[in-house]
Amino acid sequence: MPKLTILEKILVHLYTYRKYVDRYEYPVEMTQPGIAHAVGISVTHIPRNIKKLVSDGLVTLKKGHVSGKKKRVTVYFLTSLGLIRARELIERIEAQEVEVGNRYMKIGEIRKLTGLSYLEILKKIEKGEIEKDLRKSRSRVIFREIVPEMDVFVGRKRELKILSEWYENGEVMSIIAPRGMGKTSLIYHFLEEYEPGCGIIWLDIYEGRTWRSVKEIFKNLYGEDDILSILRREEILLILDGYYKVDDEFVSALNSLVKEELENSRIIVSMLSETPFYNRFYSKEDVENGRVWEINLGPLSYEEAKLLFEDIREDAFKRIYQMTKGHPRILTLLKRGRLREERGIALSPEQIHLLEYLATLKN
Repeated sequence: MPKLTILEKILVHLYTYRKYVDRYEYPVEMTQPGIAHAVGISVTHIPRNIKKLVSDGLVTLKKGHVSGKKKRVTVYFLTSLGLIRARELIERIEAQEVEVGNRYMKIGEIRKLTGLSYLEILKKIEKGEIEKDLRKSRSRVIFREIVPEMDVFVGRKRELKILSEWYENGEVMSIIAPRGMGKTSLIYHFLEEYEPGCGIIWLDIYEGRTWRSVKEIFKNLYGEDDILSILRREEILLILDGYYKVDDEFVSALNSLVKEELENSRIIVSMLSETPFYNRFYSKEDVENGRVWEINLGPLSYEEAKLLFEDIREDAFKRIYQMTKGHPRILTLLKRGRLREERGIALSPEQIHLLEYLATLKN
C-alpha cells in the first residue's frame, strides 16, 4: 500500500479544490482546520507543513471569505508546480494494487466503486475497513461510469415521495427537466434515502451514445447482451442518466423494454426537456396506463430555495430568488461561491456580481 507523507497528503487533498482559485467564498476544506481534518492530524501541526510546501513553491495562500466565518481567513491553493506534483501522486495511488479479501484491486477501481476520496480510501485500508465499504458498494452499485459531483440538496419532498411510490408499484420512471434542474441529484438522494435492495447500473447517456455500447457493458458484466433477459433474471435498477440525442436503435430498444414486464428490475431515465420528439421512447398512452411514470422537474419553490440561504437577510434573498427564478444549479453554485466558474449561465457579469454581494448580507 502506498505510504504518503503529511506533505503529500496535503497536496492530494488540495488537488480536489484546484478549480477554486477565483471565487468570492471558499469551502472550509481549504483552510487549516479543513486540511487537518482531511489529512488526519492536529491543526497545530498544519502551519509548519504548509510553510514547507509554500517555500518549495507547491502551495500558495490568500485571504478569503469562508462559509460560516464573519472575517476573511487564510485559504490555500496548489501552484502550477503543486498541481503537477499532486497529479503524479494521484496517478501513483490509482495504479497501486491492494489486497481486498481474496483478490487484488487497484485503488482507482476502489474509488470508482465507493466514491470515497483517495485519502479516505488510504485511511480505511490502513484500518482494515475498506472491504466492508466495498461489500456495501457491491451490494448496491454493480457498475457506475461516473462519480457525480453532488450539489447541495434541499426540498424535493414531493418528487422523492413519487419515486418511492413508483419503486414499489412501477417499472419505468422518466424524470424530465431542463439542464441544471437537479435530475441527477434527485436520483442520487432517492437512492441515499430509499436504499433499494438491488444492484444498481448507472450509465451516462451522453449525446450520440449507441445502444450497442450499453449492450457491451451488460455483456462484460453478465457474459451476455440480452438486456431484457438479464433484467428479468436479476434484481437491477438501471439508471440512464442524461438521455437526450441517441441513435434509432437506442430509442427502439427502450420502447421495447417499456412494453415488457421487467419482473423485479426497474429503469430510471433522466431526460432533458428539449429532447427531440423522435427520440422520445414512450407515448402519452404509456403514461396513462402506468407503464411509464413521469416527474417533470421544475425550479425550487421559494421555501425550498430559502433552505440554502437560511442565514441571508429576507430582503436580500427575495432579490436572489427573483434573479435566479429558483434555478437549482445557479443557486447551489452561488451557495458554493462557484458562480463565475460555470459556463453557459444566462447571467451577465454584473448580475453575478450582484448575486454574490446579496449572498453576503447575513441576518
